[in-house]
Amino acid sequence: MKALIIGRFQPFHKGHLHMIKKAMEKYEVIIAIGSINVRNFENPLSFEERVRILRECGIQSKVYGIPDVHDDKKWVEIIFDTVGDFDVVISGSGWVKRCFKGIKPVLDPDFLKPELYHGTVIRERIVKGEEWEDLVPKCAFKILKELDFERRVRELKV
Repeated sequence: MKALIIGRFQPFHKGHLHMIKKAMEKYEVIIAIGSINVRNFENPLSFEERVRILRECGIQSKVYGIPDVHDDKKWVEIIFDTVGDFDVVISGSGWVKRCFKGIKPVLDPDFLKPELYHGTVIRERIVKGEEWEDLVPKCAFKILKELDFERRVRELKV
């Protein structure tokens, strides 16, 4: 069975890594990275940078980029046109669940401490000058450091 994991991975953190590895125990995993056409505080990394981090962290699944289109039905159509068929969606997003209602089953991810491992938490910690490095896998931190992720996040907060 094929499972589609949908996420923005802004940045890829330990919760994402745990979720993907758990899903891989049961499914052939396909990854759809969202918001590839948006660059702002919530989306500081490009699609290519996020794929690079996934690969550096040993995730070899097929990865597809999905743009934001602000039309739920069109967004789902783009996913099917881009990714092809799959059996289930794995996402904790209420919005994703609503978009796929009656189309494909949406399973909650096996997520590691979602209150801690969350992109918003990481970006806010960076802005406040707080520690955040322990929330991302070392493989991701290596690339994020190289990309000067902290500076980028701070500049985009303005």
